[in-house]
This record gives sequence, structure tokens and C-alpha cells, in this order.
Amino acid sequence: MSSNSFTIYNASAGSGKTYALAKVYLKIILASPQNFRKILAITFTNKAVNEMKHRILNSLYEFSTTTSAKEASPLFNDIINETQFTFEDLPSLSKLRLKQILHNYAFFDISTIDKFTHRLIRTFAKDLKIPQNFEVVLDVDLLLQEAVERVIGKAGEDPEFTKVLLDFALEKIEDDRSWDIGFDLLKIGKLIFDENNAEHLKHLKDVEIGDFLKLKDKNQDIIRKNKFEIIENADSILDLFSNNNLEFTDFTGGYFPKLILKISRGEFITNFSAAWNQNFDTSKPYNKSTPDNIKSIIDSLHSEFSRLLKEIKSTIQKTSYLQNINRNIVPFALLNAIQKELKIIQEEKDQLSISEFNTLIAKEIKDQPAPFIYERLGEKYKHYFIDEFQDTSQMQWENLIPLIGNAMEGEDELGDTGSLFLVGDPKQAIYRWRGGKAEQFIELATQQKHPFTIESELVTLPKNYRSYAEIINFNNSFFQSISPFLENTMYQEFFKIGNQQEVNQKDGGYVNLLLLEEESDEQYALETLAAINKCLLQGYTYSDICIIIRKKKHGLLLANFLMQNKIPVVSSDSLLLSGSPKAIFLVQLIRYMVQPTELEIQFEILNFLSEEKEDRHAYIFENLNHLDTHLFEEYGFDASKLRQASVFDGLAYAIKIFNLIPNSDAHLSAFMDLVFDVEQKYGSDMQSFLDYWDKKGNSSSISTPENLDSVQIMTIHKSKGLEFPVVIFPYANSNVFEEIDPKLWLPVDKEEFLGFSEVLINKKQEVREYGEFESLLYDLDHQKLQLDTFNLLYVVLTRAVNALFIISSNNLDKKGDHNPNYYSGLFIHFLKNKGLYAQGKLEYDFGELKSVETKRTPNTIQKNVPYIYTNKDRPDFKILALAGVLWDEGLDIAINQGNVIHTILGAIYTTADLERALRMGIQKGFIKEQEKEEIKAIVKSVIYHQDLNNFYETGFEVLNERDLLMANGTIQRPDRVVLKGNHATIIEYLCR
Repeated sequence: MSSNSFTIYNASAGSGKTYALAKVYLKIILASPQNFRKILAITFTNKAVNEMKHRILNSLYEFSTTTSAKEASPLFNDIINETQFTFEDLPSLSKLRLKQILHNYAFFDISTIDKFTHRLIRTFAKDLKIPQNFEVVLDVDLLLQEAVERVIGKAGEDPEFTKVLLDFALEKIEDDRSWDIGFDLLKIGKLIFDENNAEHLKHLKDVEIGDFLKLKDKNQDIIRKNKFEIIENADSILDLFSNNNLEFTDFTGGYFPKLILKISRGEFITNFSAAWNQNFDTSKPYNKSTPDNIKSIIDSLHSEFSRLLKEIKSTIQKTSYLQNINRNIVPFALLNAIQKELKIIQEEKDQLSISEFNTLIAKEIKDQPAPFIYERLGEKYKHYFIDEFQDTSQMQWENLIPLIGNAMEGEDELGDTGSLFLVGDPKQAIYRWRGGKAEQFIELATQQKHPFTIESELVTLPKNYRSYAEIINFNNSFFQSISPFLENTMYQEFFKIGNQQEVNQKDGGYVNLLLLEEESDEQYALETLAAINKCLLQGYTYSDICIIIRKKKHGLLLANFLMQNKIPVVSSDSLLLSGSPKAIFLVQLIRYMVQPTELEIQFEILNFLSEEKEDRHAYIFENLNHLDTHLFEEYGFDASKLRQASVFDGLAYAIKIFNLIPNSDAHLSAFMDLVFDVEQKYGSDMQSFLDYWDKKGNSSSISTPENLDSVQIMTIHKSKGLEFPVVIFPYANSNVFEEIDPKLWLPVDKEEFLGFSEVLINKKQEVREYGEFESLLYDLDHQKLQLDTFNLLYVVLTRAVNALFIISSNNLDKKGDHNPNYYSGLFIHFLKNKGLYAQGKLEYDFGELKSVETKRTPNTIQKNVPYIYTNKDRPDFKILALAGVLWDEGLDIAINQGNVIHTILGAIYTTADLERALRMGIQKGFIKEQEKEEIKAIVKSVIYHQDLNNFYETGFEVLNERDLLMANGTIQRPDRVVLKGNHATIIEYLCR
């Protein structure tokens, strides 16, 4: 084990990285009583944090109870061999360190990277001018949707802005796309939260919409001019044909004249890769059978044809380039508007999205002196551990470098220096879309980059402790075989080095590679079912088996098929709340309260209730249009109670009346938890809940239950870091270069592009034709995409412990050749390379699927947790929440009424707002319908008071419940501040 202060562990799948990290961690904390306070260990998931903490504490406990060499664990023996501790010392020392950690657990700092950055930002909140109690937004989709809705809602206010939105909608219609621009704005808006784009978006900070429009208009003028030139040159060639009596048949295949005719009609092609086109300058463009006099004419005109064709190609490429830029300019222009709205929304709600953490630190904190940062944090770290380094984003790493550098390159009062331990595997880097880069690990491991003055040492963990020998050997051989297909030589080298894993003591294992003759969803499902049954026959349980897929839609198809065939399944789709008919029924009830005349909603409610009716159609038909009456007469459900209550209380009432949970229902319990959370965050009115459900309802799910005897279905990304006795990988035929609407940032000349230094374009093959630099950028991005797809394949094939089933396709072209741009081609190449592939043979076995002893879980009883009704509708139910009520001082009525009036006045800006504020009070449940007139009279006595009425008229700027910073540094929060000109009037309500 390395003793270097900067060590990089290259840890392939199953190579015992947690063991290696735990050993180094234990050696440090055992060396000194306070060392555990000086360690910061960073990983990427809460699950990994808990595993690491458990490993450290459990190891210390085991060490402390070790009494003989025979019962000593391998880790115990390693610590003895690699340190000065004796067998007699280690148990008592471990017991002491365990006690110290447990008594000072807050300093036991094993954390996720996001938790650490969150803590850093909280510490510097005042410096960053953000609220100290800001709310962290994990789900940015809702935030983005609200911002996009606000941007679109501004149409009609600003003429320039309105023109941009209208032009964009019309442009989409011309391209045969939906006129709805919201979808495109959401898609482009996601760039704001993508760390990979942060540096590029900085350049747009001060650019106005008008600047984008000027660039678009300029490009459009050049495009029009270019198109005219292209057609003019094409017509010149056609004139040469005509003037010299040349026929299309005089040219080889008629390719050249057919192309020119298309171009003259305005059909511009961008792909000039055909062989005749590539060799037009050097080869004769006519057939051998062409008459000599015609050959002579074509020869004399060949140089002119070549010149004009070159000009046409060049101008078409320039035109395509500008068209590509213009296609993205409008959404690109609206990015700033979306960003501004996001800022406003977050300030209104005191929110900060998690994706902004790293950008904020990079901008405001990173360049502060390290001792100052440590002082503000309240502690100084000397030793850093970073797990899954290949998933660390560039910005996260750069933000940590100053702190780590200070620890490693400086000395403490005892003359000791700090250390850094990085663990990663570039072959498992599958999170590029959120900033993780395999190249970052590779550059450090190969010493291409030197962030510190201390030299790094690379340690490769050689052995695979996870899988059985056959699986290890298969993966070594397979990835060695396909690594030459990687276009980047650096990636090739790492794949070769990383796939030479040593086997462990577990002999045996099984790999089955099946190539389907005909690809179809049904065939994949049938073969998946066959693989499951094959494993069950050998003693494996359902819970031993995991089906790993790349696309969620395939997981849904397989889950439905397996459940139809009585196979118990747990998948993200089977856990969705939207998959529960009862949850959907409750949502439809809420919709009905908001839209009582909508027949479609009434139909959905009646359709759910008619499941056990004999004549469902007659039942539905009879009760449409008078649903309230039917629900009351048939079920005793009073719709007015649901309309007047908060969403949570109303739905709890509906669950009780319709007896939706006789015993226990995990989906409905989770649904009600969601309703409660939405009320806390967005309000208790029905429309707020429906808005949330329409945006996020389809993705809300219950937590994955543990210890269920069911087959798991998950995506490759979800499976990372996990292992399963049996892995089945169906649909193993992905396109290596498949992308969904990819984009590229392209540097451009500032003068030529009106001050823009970068533009955003669609990434497509034609980019290679734009120029040498553009072609290089395209190829680099292409190589990264290829590595990421190879990495996905590596992750899925290394999850299995005992058995691996791969279901791919025998995908061959007419000549019988395989295509290495597909996973199927890579598998076929491997088989051919090993001399195993045979025409007509579709199934290949490596090793043998041996029977295992069926695991029995004794006394495992699954308990149903009954749903607890709130019973708030009991007449004697009353919540005592205020001191005046609790101590029975007779103040409760006055206090409650005072608070209600205070709240209503806080929602009024002018007298016109009175009715709206009262409706809000009734909707939110703190005013009863029968109290409305009484409260209205009291509020009117304030806002229409002869001395106050003037301050509730229009023409003033009104600030209700806003913080004011006083000259002495204190903060006051008046109820109402009315501003006009240089005068401010403060109104304070005393509600008694």
C-alpha cells in the first residue's frame, strides 16, 4: 500500500476500493487521537457515505473485540503488517478511537460533495448576499418551467420580445414542427443548470435580445445572397451543358448533371461524400463508351466544371453553417430572459438550486485564502479522500484544489503535511451530462496535469473480488478485443490496461451471449423470461436477479410482460404514483372541484367507481352531469366539504368515504405524503396541487422497498456501484453514437459575428465540412460520446457475481459483415476474434450455470402498516397552538381573529384587492364562509378609514411585510410601507 501523500487509485469494477480506502483511513485515525477531526472524505451518494461510515466504525469495533490471531480479519492483519502497532495494542487503541468518534460524531466527516458545498455556501451566505435560511432546490425542472411560463407570459408587453416569440413559433411551423415554443425553451433552459455550459454562458451575461436579432438578420442576408450565388453557379454549368450540346447520359451515371439540376432548383445538399464527387477534379467524369468528340468537349470544360462545383460546395457549406447558427439563435436569445426570471423567482422564494453551488464557489469563494475558508468553516482538514473521482466535475475539482493544496503543501505546528487519496475508474465515467469527465482522472493518472507541487503516485488495484472467474475472464477478453475501436488512443490505452484484472478464489461462473435472428420487443421479453426461469431452476431466487436496461421504455415493456407471466417485479415504473388507479381517482376528484362542468373528468371518476358495476356504460351515462348528487346519494360524499377544505384534509375525507384503503396501500400513503409536501411548499389550494401534479406527477414514486423477493429492473446509471448474483442485459444493441438533439459550442470571430465570441449549433455530420477547426471539435466530441457508450457497456457487464446473460442481435448487413457502431457488432467482433462465431449459431456459453443452495430467510414477516385517518372532522377536535389558548386566558378568539385580519391586510395592495384576499383566505382554510362578512367589515373599516383610505388607492408603490435595514444595522419588518416620490409612509396593524 502506498505511503505517498498524493495517491491515485485506479480501481476497476469489484477491485476492493472501499477496502483500500478504509485501510488508509484507519491507519490515519489510529495514528493520533485527533486525526479523525482532520479528515474530509467525499463521495457522491448518501448510500456510499453510509457504507463508508459503517465500514470504518464496524472495523474499529471488530478490531476492539479481536482476541486471537485466528479470528483476526484480513484488514486487521494488514494494519498490523503496515504500521508499528502490535497485536496487543490494536484492540485497545481501536476501542478508544471508536469511543472518541462516537462522542464527537459531528467531526466524523464523511460526506457527499453536494453536502460539503452546501455547508460552504451556508457559511459564506452573507458574503454571497443570499438569505441565510435559503431553501435548496434539488428538482430544478419545476423552477425552470415556472421561469419559462413567465417568459412566454410576457408576450404582448414588449414589442421586440413579442416579435422574437412569434417569429420562433412561425419558424417551427415552417419546419413542420409543433408551434408550441415552451418545449424548446425548456430544453434550451436546461443549459443554465448544466455545469458543462457554465463557462460558455458567462459570455452571454450582458447580451440583449436585440443583439441576437441583429446577428440573425445579418446571417439571413448572407444566406439569401449565398443561395442566389449557388443557383447562379449551377445555372452557369447547365448553360455550359446546353451550349455544348451535352446530355446527362454523357456523364458517368449522370451523377454530376443530376446534382447540378437539383441545386439549380434550390435543393441544396450538404453531403458531398460520394466517390465521384470526391474525385471530380482528378478523374474523368464520363464513361468509356462516351463518343470521342463528346469526351473532348467535356475535357475542355472539366476545369471550369471543377471551379464552379468547388464554389457551389464552399458556398453551400458556409450557408449551412449560418443556417445552423440561426436555427438556435432565438432560443439562445431567450436564455438570458429565462435566467433573469429564474433569478427573480429564487429571490422571491429564498431559494438556491443545487446546480448553482459549484458556480457560486468558483466565482466567490475559491480564490479566498485557504486559512480564511478553514476559519469560517470552523475546522481545518489535513487529509482528503475523494471517491468516484471520475464522476467529479471539473468545477468541483477546481474548487477543492486550493484547500487540498494548502493542506498538502504546508506544514502544521508539528511539521506534518496533509495527504490526498483519489479513487476512480475512467471506464465507469457515465455522468458526463452532469459534469463528470473521465479525461480529468486520466490526465492526473498519467501526470499530464500537475495541480500540486507534490508528485502523484498511481496505484492500480489488480484483483476483482466481486465476480466469479468466468465473468472476469469474459470481460477482460471482450474489452481487450473491442478497445481498438475507440478512436482516441488515450482511451484505448486505459481500456487495455484496465481490463487485465486478476481472478479471485471464486472459480466457475457463467456468461450466456444470445444473438436474436429477428429483433422485436416480444423476442427480447421471451428470452428474458427464459433466462429468469433457467436461473430459478438452478436455485436462484427472484431477488437474486436484476434486469439492467439502457432505456426506460424497455424497462416498462419488460415489467408489463413479466407481471403478465406471474413474475414479481420491482422497477421504477411499477413504483410510480401515477400507476395507482386510486391515486389517479383522487387527482380527478380535485380536478372536478376546479372544473365541475368538464365531462371528461366526470367520466374518469365514474369509470373508476364503475369497476364492479354490471353495466358500466349505463352507470356512467346515467350519472354524467349530476355527479355531486350521485356521489352524495350513493356514497355519502359531500363535495362541498372537499371544496372548502385544504387538499390534504379533503383527500383524507375522500379516502375515508370511498374506503380506498381498507388495510394498507403503499402507493396511496406515498401519494398523501406528496400532497402534504406540496401543501407545505406551494400552498394548500387545489390549483397549486394540480399545477405540481401536471408537471411532476408522472415521475413521483414510492421508495424502493428492500428484502422483497422480486426481480429488479433498473437502468445502467441506477445500477452503478451495485452488484447482483444474476444480471440479465436485454436490448444489448445500442447505437454507440446515438444522441438526442446534441449541441456544440463553436468559437467564432468577434468582428464577423457582431461581438459574439461563441455560438450554439446543432451537432450533426455536416459540421465536419464547416472547416478544419470545426471538424476537430466535432471529432473530439464524437470520441467522448464513443467512450461514454463503451463505459455504459463496461458498467452493465461488470455488475454480475455468479451469472451474466446478454441478449443482443445477430445484426449483419447483406454481405454478412457486422457493424461495430452497435453493441451487437462489438459482440460479434469479439466472437469472431476468438474464433467462436459460426453462421447459424446464435447462443454462446462461457462456463456453466451451476445450481446454488436456495437461500431461506427465516421468520421474515412483512407487516402491513394501516393507514391512519386524521379524524379532523370530529366536532370535539381542536388544535391548541397558541399560548393564550393553552393557558385558557380567554384570548383565543381574539388572537385567532387578529391573525386572520393581519394576514388579509397583508394581501391587500389597493382597495380593489379586498375580495381576492378574502377568497384566498377561504381557499387556504383560515376563513370560514360564515365568517366572511364579519371579517370583511373589520378590514373595510381599516382600508376605507378617512385617515388611511388614501394609502390604499392606486398610484403608490406598496411593500407589504418586507425587511428594512436600519441605519444601526438592525432589521425591522413593518406591515406596510407606502412609497410615492421621496416620501414613505409606514403603517403598522395592531390587531387585538
